[in-house]
Amino acid sequence: MASFFTKSFSDVLLKGRLRPYLDILVVGSGARIFGLASQFVVLIMLSRFLPKDSFGDLMTAFGFYRLAGVALGVGGSLVLLFHVSRRFDDYQTEIRLQRFSALMGAVPSTAIAVLAIFAAQSVASALGKPSLGIWLQQLAPFLIFTTLLIIATGALEGRSRIAESIFWGEVAPNAVRIVLLPLVAVLNLPEIYVAHVLTLSVLLPWLWLARRMWDRSVKGWQSWSGWDFSYCSKFVVATLFANQLGAADIVIASVLFSSEVVADYAVAARLAALFTFFQLALLKRFAPRAGHLLQTKDDSALHREFDLCRQLTIGCGALSISGVLLLTPVLLPLLGNYLDARALLIWLAIPSFVMSFYATSDRLLIIAGQSSVALVVTASSFIVLVTSPFATAPWLGPVAIPAAMIFSVLVVNPLVAVRTRQLLGLRTFALRDWAIMVCGSVSLVGFAVANSNLNAVIACGILGAIGTYYIIMATARSAVDTYDNSLIFRAEVASASPPLLVPDKASK
Repeated sequence: MASFFTKSFSDVLLKGRLRPYLDILVVGSGARIFGLASQFVVLIMLSRFLPKDSFGDLMTAFGFYRLAGVALGVGGSLVLLFHVSRRFDDYQTEIRLQRFSALMGAVPSTAIAVLAIFAAQSVASALGKPSLGIWLQQLAPFLIFTTLLIIATGALEGRSRIAESIFWGEVAPNAVRIVLLPLVAVLNLPEIYVAHVLTLSVLLPWLWLARRMWDRSVKGWQSWSGWDFSYCSKFVVATLFANQLGAADIVIASVLFSSEVVADYAVAARLAALFTFFQLALLKRFAPRAGHLLQTKDDSALHREFDLCRQLTIGCGALSISGVLLLTPVLLPLLGNYLDARALLIWLAIPSFVMSFYATSDRLLIIAGQSSVALVVTASSFIVLVTSPFATAPWLGPVAIPAAMIFSVLVVNPLVAVRTRQLLGLRTFALRDWAIMVCGSVSLVGFAVANSNLNAVIACGILGAIGTYYIIMATARSAVDTYDNSLIFRAEVASASPPLLVPDKASK
């Protein structure tokens, strides 16, 4: 019996469609484990080095520049991902396109950084936080190199080098911070040197990746088409709207609450980023595969790939949330006096859990070139985030921010499911999925309202069961297919199946 089960399990993992996702979960998530663990260590260092109010102001400036850098970088990164995933064997076109994309990111990010330097003191005075101005000035270069680093990782993801993208985009910056931040403390340097360390943490990885762009055998650059500019601009705006956790929400919190409350919320938001730990790696693997299948118009393979990634995303999301919430009583004391962040973290788990049901559909629409859908969804949710807390904060306090996220994900995100069904005939939800999503959300609400050990066990047990169920479903269905490596490494002849309804934007 042991031999039989071992052989069956091996066949599922090594031959089925699950194989590429297992690869990225093992290799890519291994890199992310180090990256996020080092990020947590950096968070501990910063919270220990800086007074609580100064830490809150640093997180406000960091959140603003991180939001702007991600928004400007994601546009160029997605243009590279869109084209490179469809023509991953065209080295010269990739280099030329990457050069122009880097230029398109460097110009606006530099302009915003210079403007922020001159406006920093005025903004800090308006918010009644004089020390915030210093952080805004000293962190300005961080915006430029964050943008360039994100664009550089887009080419790696287009060639399905996901683990390498995660390493340079997440692991390397945190490794630099771990090495340099203790030097600031040991040498008793002024606290403003923390800003210089954060800038170096994105500058050094980008310099390493930028070597590829300076290949002298490839001349010139390839300008974007009108569609590329439209695609990029929509995602710049959409990303500004979408980066709500750990960015826009901290800015809103800094306007509504004291620096001490902002520090508590910033810690909760940084820990909440762990909820999507495995999801991001899975979606990074799914995007270039989906791009190739859209290019070859193999809709039957795309449907199977979509279903597999959707189940894995939901399952890994539920298990990650359960694990993080169980470890919260251990993690928070390491940071210092941040126990009030626990309740905020539980509330932030609800929108993350619900969003896991829509994440694969959202990524598929992005790689299919449907930027308008992402823009409408993210703009609507952003409007809810930046308006409703001002009305509800007097009654809900800091919980007003996660409450706005919960409302927006429940009301706005069904548009993603509707559009995916219209364009590709793919169903995001079955009745069973709705029932499971409601069950998991209600358990988290009960845990947040009555924050006790019993409720923690109940909520985390339910989420663990949900995650296990979806992982088993994905594994069982993957067992009947063989691992098609051609989806990543070589072009194939398009299948004879009916063409997809989504037009091929890359050819226009």
